[in-house]
Amino acid sequence: MRTPHAVGAEAALARAALAAPQPVLVCWEHHGVPRLVRALGADRLPGVPAAWPDRHDVVWAFTRRSGRWTFREVPQHLLSGDA
Repeated sequence: MRTPHAVGAEAALARAALAAPQPVLVCWEHHGVPRLVRALGADRLPGVPAAWPDRHDVVWAFTRRSGRWTFREVPQHLLSGDA
């Protein structure tokens, strides 16, 4: 399912993601990611950066089980010559 939301509508996107019955993948403008994380209520987790890093080869993975969030940063691990 696709849910169209504009940059700046992170609160609405967070509500839609939290209401989804299945896992959600969000591809978002990197400056808006911290606003989305705050809207999800996951911004105080250990290790969550306050701003998106100055790179584009990483995924922020949030998992919510029984109302509790976990966070991990998943690097792409590019090799020399891959990009």
